[in-house]
Amino acid sequence: MKKFFSTAAAFAAAIALPSGASASTLINGGFEASPAGPGAPTGWATNNAGLVQVVTSFNGGGAFAPYTAQEGAQFAVLATGAQNIATVLTQIFNLNQNETISFMVAFATTENPGSTTYNDSGAFGIFDFTNLANSSLFSQSVSAATNQAGPWTLVSFTAPTTGSYALNASVRNVGDGIVNSYLLLDAAGAVPEPGTWMLMLLGLGAVGFSLRRRKNLRVSFI
Repeated sequence: MKKFFSTAAAFAAAIALPSGASASTLINGGFEASPAGPGAPTGWATNNAGLVQVVTSFNGGGAFAPYTAQEGAQFAVLATGAQNIATVLTQIFNLNQNETISFMVAFATTENPGSTTYNDSGAFGIFDFTNLANSSLFSQSVSAATNQAGPWTLVSFTAPTTGSYALNASVRNVGDGIVNSYLLLDAAGAVPEPGTWMLMLLGLGAVGFSLRRRKNLRVSFI
């Protein structure tokens, strides 16, 4: 799995911004800015090894109960392609120090190992260009002889330093290169920083205090 995630990180590094260019904030994290269908979503890049598509619902061709979007109406699905080659979806963006970004990730498979276990796997993580470090946030593989539809899992990453980062979502077919496995991704967005939360709480407190004062007012007739 470590080698698998390194492959995704290497792909992100290969498409890194040229010297002098700058990344932006995360684009189209919830996949709402892209029309439903196959291909790299707006703001993202793929290595074209398998199929990446934006969907409103997904059930693996009827293999399991439908997945639905966790934020908005759409989410992304990565499907495995050729044997032992990872399908990768990535985006490079900036984060401020201590800024937290969160995602919903799920792994599903129609792989039925039988007497031979093919450990198809899915992974998700962040590559830190400043510190040249990988952070694996999600990793799952085929572990039972039945169709598997793992739950949506919330994962988060807090930037140790201000700089450029790459989000890497990957899924890989092992052994047969025929039966598909999938990585699902949705609800990618920045979490408000502590200072922002404090301002919001202060604002709500001020509104509540104002309402209490208004409720306690009495009309006086002279």
